[in-house]
Amino acid sequence: MKTFEWRSITPHAIAVGIFLVVAVIFCKPALEGKVLSQGDVIHWKGMAQDMYNYKAKHGHFPLWNNNLFGGMPAYQIALESANPVSPIYVHTAMMVLKKPIAYFFLLCVAFYFLSQVIGVRPWLGILGGIAYAYATYSPVIVAVGHDTKMQAMGYLPAFLAALWLIYKKQYWWGAALTALFSALLIAMNHLQVTYYGLIVAGFMTVGFAIQWIKQKDYKHLATSLAIAIVAGIIGATANLVTLATTNDYAKATVRGSSLSLDSTGKTVRQNGLQIDRAFYYGSYGIDETFTFMIPRIYGGSSSDVGQELDGNSHLAKIAVEKGISEDQAAQFAGSIGTYWGTQPGTSGPVYLGAIVCFLFIFGMVYVKSRHKWWIFGVCLLAIMMSWGSNFSAFNTFLFNNLPFYNKFRAPDIILVVPQLLFPLLGIMALHQVFNETDKAEALKKLRTSLYITGGFLLVALGLYLSFSYTGRNDEAIRNMFTQSLGGNKEEGTNFYNALRADRKSLFGADLLRSILFIGASIALLWLFLKNKLKMAYAMAAIIILSSIDVLSVGRKYLSENNFTEEEVMNDNAFKPSAVDVEILKDTSRARVLNLAAQGGPYNDAITSYHHRSVGGYHPAKLSIYDDLISYQLNKQPLNIGVLNMMNTKYVIVPNPQNGQPVLQVNPGALGQAWFVKHILYVKEAGEAMKAVDNLNPKDTAVVEEKFKKDIPFQPVADSSAVISLVNNDNDVIHYRTSSSTNQFAVFSEVFYDRGWKAYIDDKETPIIQTNYVLRGLAIPAGNHQVRFEFKPASYYNSNVAAIVASALIWLLLIGAIVFTVRKNKVTT
Repeated sequence: MKTFEWRSITPHAIAVGIFLVVAVIFCKPALEGKVLSQGDVIHWKGMAQDMYNYKAKHGHFPLWNNNLFGGMPAYQIALESANPVSPIYVHTAMMVLKKPIAYFFLLCVAFYFLSQVIGVRPWLGILGGIAYAYATYSPVIVAVGHDTKMQAMGYLPAFLAALWLIYKKQYWWGAALTALFSALLIAMNHLQVTYYGLIVAGFMTVGFAIQWIKQKDYKHLATSLAIAIVAGIIGATANLVTLATTNDYAKATVRGSSLSLDSTGKTVRQNGLQIDRAFYYGSYGIDETFTFMIPRIYGGSSSDVGQELDGNSHLAKIAVEKGISEDQAAQFAGSIGTYWGTQPGTSGPVYLGAIVCFLFIFGMVYVKSRHKWWIFGVCLLAIMMSWGSNFSAFNTFLFNNLPFYNKFRAPDIILVVPQLLFPLLGIMALHQVFNETDKAEALKKLRTSLYITGGFLLVALGLYLSFSYTGRNDEAIRNMFTQSLGGNKEEGTNFYNALRADRKSLFGADLLRSILFIGASIALLWLFLKNKLKMAYAMAAIIILSSIDVLSVGRKYLSENNFTEEEVMNDNAFKPSAVDVEILKDTSRARVLNLAAQGGPYNDAITSYHHRSVGGYHPAKLSIYDDLISYQLNKQPLNIGVLNMMNTKYVIVPNPQNGQPVLQVNPGALGQAWFVKHILYVKEAGEAMKAVDNLNPKDTAVVEEKFKKDIPFQPVADSSAVISLVNNDNDVIHYRTSSSTNQFAVFSEVFYDRGWKAYIDDKETPIIQTNYVLRGLAIPAGNHQVRFEFKPASYYNSNVAAIVASALIWLLLIGAIVFTVRKNKVTT
């Protein structure tokens, strides 16, 4: 018995060991104490610093962030969770394996778990795990800092495997692991990947259900669906704090159902993102889908991240001809982005592996299992959805009709689905062929697959010969070359034509590369089926070739260049400049508008690391603040009245001579709160925004008529009236007021009615939306204590349910263990 148990676990231990070794080698600088220089993570640190400062003082994160966009809920930045299962892997792996080793290891192991649940040979699970984890999309998103997306991709195959266990009638373990992995998947808080995972789970469930209906196994159908739904609900409920707050917050953002303004300034009801905004980034080109098999058909990346060109490129050679040294020419060529497809920009292609793509085709031709049809169906859907605006009619229909789909942007994220399912069907095909008794039939299917794959490659060859190799940004590139060459248009055109030649060379080289990899894999299978090569050798060779295929391309987009010393990275990103130091001398914490920020003030969270910023960086801004940016803050010239009412005392501008930041002080900033003399009532939000165009916020407040009932009086001027800030502690703000007459106070705090409460002398009073984006209060005569408290019901009401659900997950896991032990005792 002991020998049997040891032999059964040995291949799995070897697989885990291989995954660990590959991850360590691939991310070797992480073991040398270096960290990834990830743009999105750097911005996240900027967003979160105000919250970490608060946590250092109070022991927990606040629910409101003061340093982004004049203030906003902090749910999507950092949040204390009641779900005790979510940090299990993350905390342990980060301590032991470090980032990003832990991420790639997670994807490999989770895919391997799925491969064993569906019943393929362990060695083939290694092929699939490496193919899934290191397909180029993974290194690309790790390099830019999409950590939560990577972790969600890690838990996705484990979640599907757990469902598969339920459908295989392993109810106890299936239920326990479905609850666990759904909880972990959702806990990563990348709801777009979770959404696509549910689409895959839906297709998979339909595939199983059709089989059960044909077998008339209605009892198992009902039991499986009931267990899967209940387990999924438990997993979701364990994350109820995150889900509830996200759902509540989304209603007030550009992704939710909220009031907004159209291009004419009229108020409209917006449900979800506008389609142009959702599809602008990440609409994969239809021809670009060939990158699954040929990575640089459209050049690779639009920046120097992949360093696609070297000293042997046409661009480097023409630079050498102009007298530039070979080393400098190679550096110059490597700094030029080569992507020329339909997207505004990309950090790298979605390459699944030439061998993996062939194996997928082989699987569709050869695999006898009915599972291939739902796999094909969901992959086809995912590919068409990834085309976004390039397949407008289809995707517009989905955007307007598929539930919740209009909350997401960047449609190419759904390509994580074929990234998972292409290698899954591929290893199913290999498992079948290595267990095949009718090798003549297998050879026939292999030949058919060769013809189909050859057809795709012939189409790719046609594209290679017919492409113009010109892109949407080429005029800007040509002008850049011309300017760098002293305005010589002819020379600029020569450099541009060299770049076009390099684009063609990249396509041609990768086309040949893919043909060789596919040809080698076909030859290995043919030799095995002809009994000229032993199964172990054929299997090992295909695993090694496939791994080399994806790892070598993925390495281009996550190399040693992406790692740096942590101190150096933090200094480069967050070391305060002379301007920052000067602003920080002011303890009033007035707001800052950084017009010198790289990428603009509203795509920058570095400023928020040090200051209470008028700008910021967040993919889901409050709708009213997004309107303020569009209709006021982006105006030229700047609307000084808006800066004043936002208490913007400091404006950072670039020096026109050297681009260095220069500080300008705005003496008109109105402070944290002030009393106005007049209230201007308008009918609706659009009129409120227009009124702000010429508003003197020091004297007049703009209020919509619907709030008139909450203001029982007209303010009466009192030159001696005083309102002063006592303390702003993120979730609680105290003011002190004194006046001999009734007053209306305006606060330079963003209006958000989904949790903020106001109290005058401990008596709740309505908060009035003022000047479109701020808060206002009607304050009676006398001396008063005013308090704002942020207590969103979505957070506080969901805590208990999340704790209970988390406890149920642990009970299910214990129950599964007990059931297994008892079953084994009965068996023995």
